[in-house]
Amino acid sequence: MSKHQARIIPPERQKSHLEQKHAELSERVAALDSRMSLTPDEELELHQLKKQKLQTKDALQAVG
Repeated sequence: MSKHQARIIPPERQKSHLEQKHAELSERVAALDSRMSLTPDEELELHQLKKQKLQTKDALQAVG
């Protein structure tokens, strides 16, 4: 296989990877949400994590 050919990943493997990523993001979001207050950096991280989590959920739905 050449460097420029994309590797085809089976849908079940993609789904498993995305589910794991979603669970990790959920765990981190929950940890930040449970705090009484957040620093500006943590607020930014929380916003970015929620965005990534939503993108991962959308990708999961696309895979099936």
